[in-house]
Amino acid sequence: MASVSGRRARAAAWITAHWGGNASRVPHLPVIAVSVAVVLTLIAVTALLLVPSSSDGGADPIATSAGQGASSAAQPGTTARPTQTGAPGAAVPQVERAATTGLFPTGVAAHSLAQANAWARFRGRPNDVVVMYTDRSSWSSLTDPWMGHSTSTFAGYAGTWVLTQPLFPDSGAEKGNLADCAAGNYDAKWRQFGRWLVNMGRGDSFVRLGWEFNGLWFAWAATDPQQWIQCFRNASSAIKATSPKVRIDWNLNAHGSTTPVGAFDLYPGDQYVDVIGIDSYDQYPPSPTYADFDDQCNGDAGLCQVITFARTHHKLFSVPEWGVVSQQGTKAGRSGTAGGDNPAFIEKMYETFAHNADILAYEAYFPNAEEGNVRSSLVNPDLNPASAAAYHRLWG
Repeated sequence: MASVSGRRARAAAWITAHWGGNASRVPHLPVIAVSVAVVLTLIAVTALLLVPSSSDGGADPIATSAGQGASSAAQPGTTARPTQTGAPGAAVPQVERAATTGLFPTGVAAHSLAQANAWARFRGRPNDVVVMYTDRSSWSSLTDPWMGHSTSTFAGYAGTWVLTQPLFPDSGAEKGNLADCAAGNYDAKWRQFGRWLVNMGRGDSFVRLGWEFNGLWFAWAATDPQQWIQCFRNASSAIKATSPKVRIDWNLNAHGSTTPVGAFDLYPGDQYVDVIGIDSYDQYPPSPTYADFDDQCNGDAGLCQVITFARTHHKLFSVPEWGVVSQQGTKAGRSGTAGGDNPAFIEKMYETFAHNADILAYEAYFPNAEEGNVRSSLVNPDLNPASAAAYHRLWG
């Protein structure tokens, strides 16, 4: 075998013959070249091993409200997202949508069966879901609520219940707080509520737990983010312990937060949440045109962002409350940020629901005629006739 010095000499002579120049300046070039090649090969192999592969071979679907007459809007989800908390979405089975014979589950917020039936007659189709609200003044009114006690209170209703529950009573002697909730002091109460759901034959209901938490108008507002997250986890886990088929809805308010952190930073984790919900009204900002709708839908904590967030976490999404907002007799109207009688908003909401029907758990219109509230009513009374006509045409 030739000596190392001999091999170097022949290599240097070859370099001089082929490239010219002084061979003495590059006696170690072959060694360097081989070393560099080895390092580059290792880097390339490592990079290939580290690149994640898509389970379906394609990109995640993008939530969009684009359609006929819509502008070319920015892609949803442009706002920074929080780091996912808890188990990966793919590890938690996705729950079923509410039962429906239509393209997507649909319904209304109502306080009685008569009110819900009036809505069904107005639009010409049954309610797949009814969103209901418990009395919030005591634990007994939360763990044994008024729903289902008679025919008028939905005892025989064939559709799916959506129960709106605070994280604790917000008034009276039993008024709660985030600190006690986070400490687990209310867990027994929530296990009791889970048993009530099962006893009522409604163990698979949707529960809007601590809804609109990213605003400051409710007692359970997320003024302390870490306490709020732990509070939600405790309540969700306790309900599921006794009602394992319940579907927990984590329900934010649209268009930004007044709490210390944004809504998505308050996500409790995939194992505590089944549905990503949003309450979205035509206000703050309004959507007088299709382009305006696209802008707010893709904007901070907009509906399109929620849909993207839900897809990312392998969850369904819901819109438990939505509606037009009158320009008369409302706070948003007085500040010039209400859409009024706006069929464009109705049309774009339907379009967004239809486009994302595969993961829409349910949606429910919020009909209201009270002075100082949103005054969204479309029937009994019809405060917004153009919007009522658009809704009837699309949902009927």
